[in-house]
Amino acid sequence: MHSRQDVIIIGAGASGTLLAANLLRGARSPLRVTLVERGARLGRGVAYSTTSARHLLNVPAGRMSAWVDDPEHFLRWLRVESPDTPPSAFAERRRYGQYLESLLKDTAARAAPGVQLETPRAEVTAVEDTADGVRVTLANGQRLEARSGVLALGNALPADLRVPDGGLYASPRYHRSPWVAGALEGIGSGEPVLLIGTALTMVDTVLSLGERGHQGPVHALSRHGLLPHRHRAHGAKTPAAAEPLRIRELLRSVRREMDRCRDAETASPDAEDVVPFSTLRVRDVLRTLRQEVDAQTAAGADWRAAVDALRPVTTPLWQRLSEPERRRFLRHLRAYWEVHRHRMAPEIHDVLDAWRRDGRLVLHAGHVLRFELEPDAVAVHLRPRGAREPQVLRVQHVINCTGPESNPASRGQPIMRGLLESGQARPDALGMGLATASDGAVLDAHGQPSPHLFTLGPTRRGDLWETTAVPEIRSQARDLADLLLRRLGEPRTATSEAASTAAP
Repeated sequence: MHSRQDVIIIGAGASGTLLAANLLRGARSPLRVTLVERGARLGRGVAYSTTSARHLLNVPAGRMSAWVDDPEHFLRWLRVESPDTPPSAFAERRRYGQYLESLLKDTAARAAPGVQLETPRAEVTAVEDTADGVRVTLANGQRLEARSGVLALGNALPADLRVPDGGLYASPRYHRSPWVAGALEGIGSGEPVLLIGTALTMVDTVLSLGERGHQGPVHALSRHGLLPHRHRAHGAKTPAAAEPLRIRELLRSVRREMDRCRDAETASPDAEDVVPFSTLRVRDVLRTLRQEVDAQTAAGADWRAAVDALRPVTTPLWQRLSEPERRRFLRHLRAYWEVHRHRMAPEIHDVLDAWRRDGRLVLHAGHVLRFELEPDAVAVHLRPRGAREPQVLRVQHVINCTGPESNPASRGQPIMRGLLESGQARPDALGMGLATASDGAVLDAHGQPSPHLFTLGPTRRGDLWETTAVPEIRSQARDLADLLLRRLGEPRTATSEAASTAAP
C-alpha cells in the first residue's frame, strides 16, 4: 500500500465492516478503501467474536440486515443453510460475524471496476489530521495516508470499579472482561463467582459458565439488580397496538418545536425572546411512555410495542434534551430503560430463570464498597440497596460484566489518547464518547469539525445515545458512506441504485 488511499477505516468490527461495504457498494468510479483490523477476522469485533452457540443475537433475524434498503438480506442468508428460519428467530451471534465477513467479500467482488479494498492486519497507534487528509501510523512503524479517515473503534474493555481493590485487580481471581481470550480459564466448576453487572454481558457470561459445566453459585450485582426483560416468544401473535400512539404525537410535536426554534434562531440569532432549543424534559418523555404503556396494556396489547415505537425516534428525543436533562436520565432512569429496551431472546431468558430457580444464580441490588484479597477468597464489601449496614460476600472469582468503557480518556487506546492530547479530538459533554458533528465528523478541542476525520458506532453514544446496535449502526454507515463518496467526487451517492447490487 504505497499509494495514497481514498478512505482508511480503523477497525473492522460491525461498524467498520458495514461502512466499508456501503462504500464498495455505492462507488461507481475508482475508489481505494483500506480497512485496518488488528484481529485475525473481519466483521467480528467484541460482539460477534464469540464461538459459543449459546450466545444469541438480541434482535430477531428479520431486523438484522446489513442493508437499510434490503431488510431481509440477513434472513435470506440464514435460509441458505436453514430454509425454515422464521423472521422472529434469534440467530447465533457467531453466525452474524460470519455474515458480515461474507457480505464484505461478496460486495468487494461485485464492486465497480477500479473499486478496491485492502484489509491489512495491524494495530493503529496514531492518527493525524493533516491539511489534505489523514496520516495513520501502524505498530510496525508503517504510515498510511488517505483523503479521509474513519474511527470505527467499537467497544473498549470494561473499566475497573473505582473502589479500593486490595490487590484484586492484579490477581488471577479478577477477570476484567469476559470477552478476552481465555477469560474464564482457572475458574473451578464448583467455585463461587461474582459478576459485576446484571445486563446482557452478565447474561452471556452465565451462559459461558454453563457451557463450561460450572456448578457453583453465581452472584450478580448491580445498583438496581435488574435483569433484561425477554422478547416475545417465536411465533407469538403480536396484539394490535392501541391507538392513538402518543409517542408518535410526542415526536411530531418535538419536530415542530425543533423546526420552530431553528427558524427563530436563524432569523434572530441575538434575540432575547428566542426559546432555547433544548426545552424537552426527561419527565415529559417518561410520562408519555407510561401513558402509552398503560394504553397498550388496557387494550390487551404488548408493552413492548410502546418501547419499540421509540426506537426510530430515540436519537431526536435525546438530542432535544439539555445536558442537565441527559445527566438526569443517566443517573435515575438509565437502568430501567436498558432492561426494557435491550431484551433477551426467550430461550436465553428461560435458561436464566432455571438458574435462578435452582439457586445457582443470585441477583443483588447494591454497590461495591471495596474488595479485600484473602488467602483463599475474595471478600467483597458491599452495601445492599436501601440498607444502612454493609455486608461481606466471599467468592473465589470476580468477573467484570459492567460493559465497555465509553469515556475516550479512559479507554486505554494509544490512538484515542493521542487524538485527545493533541487536541484533534475531545470527549463529548457527558464523557460517553467523542464529540462529533451531526455528520459524524470529529470535533477538535475548539469544537471545530474535522474535514477529514470521522467516526461512527459506540464512539458517538454521547451525541446520539442509541448507537451500539446494528439497526442504528447500519444507518450511520450508509449515511457516512454517502457523505464520503460525495466529498470524493462520486457521481452518485452510495444508496442510489444500491438495490441492484444487493446479493441474493
